[in-house]
Amino acid sequence: MSTTLSYIQENKQRFLDELIDLLKIASISADPAYNQDVLQCADAVAKHLKNAGADNVEICETKGYPVVFGEKILDKNLPTVLVYGHYDVQPADPIELWESGPFEPVVKKTEIHPEGAVFARGAADDKGQFFMHLKAFEAMMKTNSLPCNVKFIIEGEEEVGSASLADFLESNKEKLACDVILVSDTSLYSMDQPTVTTGLRGLSYVEVEIEGPNRDLHSGLYGG
Repeated sequence: MSTTLSYIQENKQRFLDELIDLLKIASISADPAYNQDVLQCADAVAKHLKNAGADNVEICETKGYPVVFGEKILDKNLPTVLVYGHYDVQPADPIELWESGPFEPVVKKTEIHPEGAVFARGAADDKGQFFMHLKAFEAMMKTNSLPCNVKFIIEGEEEVGSASLADFLESNKEKLACDVILVSDTSLYSMDQPTVTTGLRGLSYVEVEIEGPNRDLHSGLYGG
């Protein structure tokens, strides 16, 4: 572990520089005007996975934006962790409320970030999070300390409802087989307290039809 931590410290500035380059890509999935930016970001993520030591890196086509896949299988008898994240981001509007450009990352010290934090669209949702896990994987790979098999799926449509993800998962069950899933898109309750989120609400879509009287009724006389 000490060797891995040393690797992280020695490469800290490079990690930050690479994250900043990723944050400069305006991968806004909700706006077709940014189509090429989203695809560029998928390509950048694939390159980072390859450089980190992942095998079988693929940019998997879907009906929408691609899913980036990569893996490192050390031993089929070892447990497998699948890391999920997304490289698309929310639109940056309203632009006038930004103190710096949404795709011009800056590192600033604030009252709640005395050591400095990266400010940019996607820094906290979700490029910063999955990049953290990707770089942890790199550090363990480069120091021969990876204790398990690892797989990555980084999608490009989370901010628009992950419309293509279900079909991708259904079509790739064997490829994505794992023992545990690590979601790079959850909560952190405080700066000095590691947080593990064990469940998420999910989404529910319903259509409600309501029928009532054909005239106004006084609430003091009718109803519960």
